[in-house]
Amino acid sequence: KTTPKMAAVAKKIASVTPYFPFKGIERFYDIGGFLKHPEIFQLVVDVFVARYQKIGVDAIAGFDARGFILGPPIALALKKPFIMLRKKGKMPNSISGTEYGKEYAGKDVLTIPRGSVKKGDRVLLIDDLVATGGTLSAGIELVKLLGGVVVECSCIVELKFLNARKKLDGLGHKDVPIWALMDESILTLDGLKAKDIDTTDYKDDGEAH
Repeated sequence: KTTPKMAAVAKKIASVTPYFPFKGIERFYDIGGFLKHPEIFQLVVDVFVARYQKIGVDAIAGFDARGFILGPPIALALKKPFIMLRKKGKMPNSISGTEYGKEYAGKDVLTIPRGSVKKGDRVLLIDDLVATGGTLSAGIELVKLLGGVVVECSCIVELKFLNARKKLDGLGHKDVPIWALMDESILTLDGLKAKDIDTTDYKDDGEAH
């Protein structure tokens, strides 16, 4: 349930989070927008901390790479371990999951540090944005493989039109909730039209995402 405080924080985030055409995606949301504003970044962290203090977790796992920005300050505030879910070939002494389809194009494999999750551990998965659910499902699989319980998949933005919930259900993860501070409907800041964002000579030259 969204509280008035959460709704107010969501509006503040939306006011400084632009989207751009990038990697062939018409609206690529740039969380770097709110990271430029420490007071708004702190509000984001505070909302997540308050939620998971109540729910209770044993560890927080963040997805490569933007989950590495959001997860650690939340983990520190909760005094819980932070676990990196990295792409294959980036981390020693790790366990690899199965190949998954990335959010928009291509395939990848996630890894988790060996021994980072013990049987019965309540683990929160965190990322900046949930799109198709491909990355989320890979993270859920790894935590379950080690005997952990995924308390929730948490993010700032869920792109509702891509229906990640359906994908997770289809992969046998109906037991794992998805929670987002907001959806794409309030993210209306066009980075190419905003007068205070310098986009001189900008062009969409990103590789397929």
